[in-house]
Amino acid sequence: MEEGFRNLFQDTVDALNSMGLTIYEAKAYLTLLRKHPSHGHEISRRSGVPGPKIYETLNRMVQKGLVAALNTDPQMYSPLPYREFLARKSNEFQVTEQRLAANLEKMSMPAVDITLWQLTDHDLLIAKARDLIDAAKNSVLTSLWPPQGRLLENNLIAAQERGVAIFSIQFDREIIEVGKVFHHVRVDSVYERHSGELTMVADESSGLFMSRPPDREWNGFWTSNPGVVKLMTNYIRHDIYSNKMICRFERQMKAEYGMQLEKLLDIEADW
Repeated sequence: MEEGFRNLFQDTVDALNSMGLTIYEAKAYLTLLRKHPSHGHEISRRSGVPGPKIYETLNRMVQKGLVAALNTDPQMYSPLPYREFLARKSNEFQVTEQRLAANLEKMSMPAVDITLWQLTDHDLLIAKARDLIDAAKNSVLTSLWPPQGRLLENNLIAAQERGVAIFSIQFDREIIEVGKVFHHVRVDSVYERHSGELTMVADESSGLFMSRPPDREWNGFWTSNPGVVKLMTNYIRHDIYSNKMICRFERQMKAEYGMQLEKLLDIEADW
């Protein structure tokens, strides 16, 4: 065999083996598909199935309905057409999957996802954020900066167009105009504490967080852990609550707590 075909042949043998055929059966079946009808000796020679094993293999395949034994002398064999083989396997796997799903449902306790999937690459984190938005059915709640917002803007627009409610609290002057937008107060401490952060919750069932601390690489996580998702949801919502009040009463707040709201942010003292 040429190298290219040898690789294709072996890859297909492996696939057939994963579908329940033995290696010998898979090799014999592929050989028959390429040239049929054929007799046992020729199938052995072309497939690489050892001579002492070929008729045992073919007889087993006849019993399974994978090949037909023709009324010839010498005995010749023809394969089940591959489309019929695939249709049969598809039906078999569907029945098995349904039975397995029903049995596992009876045997398994409800799953509780306690996993935080950590990611340390900016592009992977953005790709996952897009996945969460694209899968959202009811709502997306997010806290973001313009650089990340621009990368997610098209996904947010598409989600809004299919009826998903979009709520965001956004930092900086540039705003991604999608859904209901709340403005975060602009003071120096915001940039020091939250620069580059993105927090997102989709359908109140899955969440993502990413940030880049000074002089470090991007890092973050996504999760469907109910407790963590609730914490993230409450974080964004309370940030919105606080900033609605600060923006509404900004003059009074700064008069009371300082131009940078430093007294408000000082949790060690009761002003």
